[in-house]
Amino acid sequence: MRLVRDPVNAVEMHVMRLGDVAIATNPYELYLDYGVQIQGRSPAPQTILIQLAAAMDFAYYVPTPRAITAGGYSAEITHNLVGPEGAQVLVDRTVEAIGKLWADEAK
Repeated sequence: MRLVRDPVNAVEMHVMRLGDVAIATNPYELYLDYGVQIQGRSPAPQTILIQLAAAMDFAYYVPTPRAITAGGYSAEITHNLVGPEGAQVLVDRTVEAIGKLWADEAK
């Protein structure tokens, strides 16, 4: 069993817009499903994800629930401080931040 002292893990992430392209960074190596969610929900015509973009001692793979169940590559939660719930928060916050860059075009 793993003891969680603080369920919130603050990380540095960035989003920027270059014309019709959104670029988003995060400090983890997300399983593909999370990147597909970000790209699919992004209002940008093209969204580029840059991973492992921070100097952190705990930046590991972040598996999906399906990968954990199937026992996929680096899918053991014990190897990371962030699990699928945290990855989903990161996906949602990234999409929200990208959306703000396209807010004027939604009107």
